[in-house]
Amino acid sequence: MKIIYRQTLKDFIGPFFLAAAIMTGILLLDKLFLLVDLLVRKGISVLSVSELMVYCLPFVLSFCVPIGILIASVMVFGRMAQDNELIALRSAGINPIRLFSPMVVFTILATGFMVFFNGYILPEANHRARNLITDIAQKKPTVRIYEGVFIEDFPGYIIYIGSIQERTGKISDVTIWEKRENNLPPALIKSKSGRIVTSPDEKYFIIQLEGGEISELISLDKYRHLSFSEHQINLPIDVEFNRRERKYRSNREMAISDLYKKTKQLHHDITNLKDQIKTLEKDKNTEVNQYHIDDNTTKLRYKIKEFNQFATQIQEKYALAFSCFIFLFFGAGLGIMIKRSGLGFGFIIGLLFFAVYYILLIAGENFSTAGRVAPFLGIWLGNLLLIPITLELLYNVGFEYSFLKKIFKRFMRTK
Repeated sequence: MKIIYRQTLKDFIGPFFLAAAIMTGILLLDKLFLLVDLLVRKGISVLSVSELMVYCLPFVLSFCVPIGILIASVMVFGRMAQDNELIALRSAGINPIRLFSPMVVFTILATGFMVFFNGYILPEANHRARNLITDIAQKKPTVRIYEGVFIEDFPGYIIYIGSIQERTGKISDVTIWEKRENNLPPALIKSKSGRIVTSPDEKYFIIQLEGGEISELISLDKYRHLSFSEHQINLPIDVEFNRRERKYRSNREMAISDLYKKTKQLHHDITNLKDQIKTLEKDKNTEVNQYHIDDNTTKLRYKIKEFNQFATQIQEKYALAFSCFIFLFFGAGLGIMIKRSGLGFGFIIGLLFFAVYYILLIAGENFSTAGRVAPFLGIWLGNLLLIPITLELLYNVGFEYSFLKKIFKRFMRTK
């Protein structure tokens, strides 16, 4: 039996690392296009772009490890079912469930590692990535130029650009508000088209406008309207690339121990606010009391929302790690039922079911942060839905018995 265990674990580990590596490469492609854009068009150094790529890797790995286990289990047990190895084991008096022993140990270790990884390594990577992106944005304002938004990063100007052609730098539907002195309203500059360029010495960010109008109030009783064929606006660029360490961390950048401290503090604040509201409600006769009731009620609403956000992050770190364990048994049962093997088939099945799981995770996160459901229920919904399906598959594998078939037969008899 030890030989069978050793061979099964060997067959599992290889596809696991291969699937995880391939999925990491696929999911990093989306980040890669952005990073290449920073390198080629924005003028960011190769070292900084490579560093940002490293910081993006933990987020991708937090999903790729569970996907790898799912794909590997589908491949291994699908091949064994296809080659009738499970039938041979049953003939020898060995329950196929026993084959899970070495992989269960491996998955328990992987789950424990992912709890630590998601709880400490991932938040630190998110924090450093945000710091680096902020530093890049401060060095190169062009990083922050997006179409369809109001840009207020340049002193004295508010800029709106309808559309941008990234390759050529051409812009259209441009509106610029130029702030003026003496408390006069800003001048309004409008143009249908133009171009964004950077000066040769990279000290100025140049907006070249073609065919537009300038409207401005000269004084309280004088108004001027000008038309132009060409107009140029030079905006100074901060060329220094200063690396700064920022103490502020969002809920996605906090270690799991800090998240627990934050939720404990928020729970204490919520309890105090509820007590204060109850005390104030006993005497509603004065306007001052009513003001404090309304103020504390507003604070309570925001504190509860903040608590849900931090509690959701805690549950997400555990749920993603524990999904490794669920996916092992689910993928194995699915592979045995379908009786198909191969890397391509394993990827199709793995990606299909993980896509559904990911949609449930995102939907649950949105519902729990909004306070519509408890954080545990919202984040663990995907795992909870897979547990009964997984138990059905495993019971069918180990004891050749299906609860669903029995329920269906009883339903047909009663009907």
